[in-house]
Order: sequence, then structure tokens, then C-alpha cells
Amino acid sequence: MTHIENTCIKYEFSRCMKCFRPIKICYCKYIESFETGIKFIFLMHPKEAFKQRTGTGRLAHLTLKQSEIIIGIDFSLNKKLNELLENPNYVPLLLYPDENAWSVQTKIGKKSLKEIIGEKTLLVIVIDATWFFAKKILRLSKNIQKLQKISFNAEYKSQYQFKTQPAEECLSTIESCYYLINELKTANICNNVSAEPLMNIFKRMVSFQIESEKERESSGIQNRYKASRSLKTRKTAQENNVK
Repeated sequence: MTHIENTCIKYEFSRCMKCFRPIKICYCKYIESFETGIKFIFLMHPKEAFKQRTGTGRLAHLTLKQSEIIIGIDFSLNKKLNELLENPNYVPLLLYPDENAWSVQTKIGKKSLKEIIGEKTLLVIVIDATWFFAKKILRLSKNIQKLQKISFNAEYKSQYQFKTQPAEECLSTIESCYYLINELKTANICNNVSAEPLMNIFKRMVSFQIESEKERESSGIQNRYKASRSLKTRKTAQENNVK
């Protein structure tokens, strides 16, 4: 279990341990944190925590006050998570697409989602991983399997301009939080605050990555995202030939 503190620390490798970026391109000064009235918990796969260059889950955490990151793969016995799930002051929901997922307009019996939450605090569990690893985390973590899922009422398309998602409707972690908060606001379930700081830091990150890739390509270095997509295409073709 790891809780990422909201302090910018200069590590021996010149990396900011708040946004996990190199000090010279630290995002911290661009992050505007705000209080939503919702408790967000990011269940972060180790690869997202330590190897991911973009890290939208970490940026979402730094922007959303009172949120926490817990790193792992199987969270079944995670003490911190289980304490939160068992806390009677919270209404835990898993942000995950599902045909039976609730949305802000869902009626559960005769009650709205706002009525179900009542005076309690909404606890939103977010799996921060690739779709492959997100499914693995959900499969292994018995304690979150039984959670009621929540998803979006509307359809959205990712604005990840330099990175291809598995499908158009697949959103990054920070985009998912942004759209969920906006929908919850329409139902008066969270604080009436602007969620734009989430999208602002996301767009800054996207712009930075695009400019970085342009610089790499102008220097004769292959675009790593194009190379990754090419490798996936070849692998898929090989698998189809085997079949």
C-alpha cells in the first residue's frame, strides 16, 4: 500500500516524486487541486506507478483533493482499501463500464443515486491500468468484484491525441474522472466546482508529449508510440496467421 503525499520531493535521480516527472519538466506548478466532496481511490498497477511516462492517474490524484493511490495487483487483502470499503460513512462504487452500471440518472427502486448516497460520502474506486491489466486486477481482487459499478450517462471520446486507445470510447483515467465529476454535478451529488483543472493538466501533458515526439522524430529517433502500434499490428497479424 502506498499513499502518494502532495509534496514535491527532489530525488537522487532528479525526479519529482509528486508528479513523477524529471525535475526540469515537472508538472507541479500547473496542477490546480480542488475539492469535489467525493473520495477517489486509485488502484494503480505497478507498471502505471513506476514505468508509465504519461501517468494520468497520478495527475488525477494530485488534482483531486482527499484522493489516494494504492499500488498493487490483487487488492483482496489490502488493509487500507478494505477499511474504506467497510466504513459505513462511505458509499463505494467502482468506476467501470458494465451494462448494469449505475449512472447519475439511474433509479434504484424508487430512489435516485443522490437519495441512496444521502448524507454519506461517495467513494469512487478507479482502476488505473491498461485495459488488459485492469481486467486482471478486477479478476483477482475479490473485494472489488462485488462492488456496484458506476459509469457515464453520455458517451465520450478520448482526447489522447498521441496515444491510441483500444477503442474510441476508452478514456484515460484523468478523462474518466473529469466526465464523471461533471455528470455527478448535474445531479448535485458533488461540490459545484469546476473540473477543468483535470482537463487542463491533461491537455498540457498531451501537448508536451506531442512536442517531445516531434523533437525526437526531427532528430531521427523513431516515434515510440508509432513503433508500439506497429509492433501490435504485426503481433496481431502473426496470431491470425497461426489461427
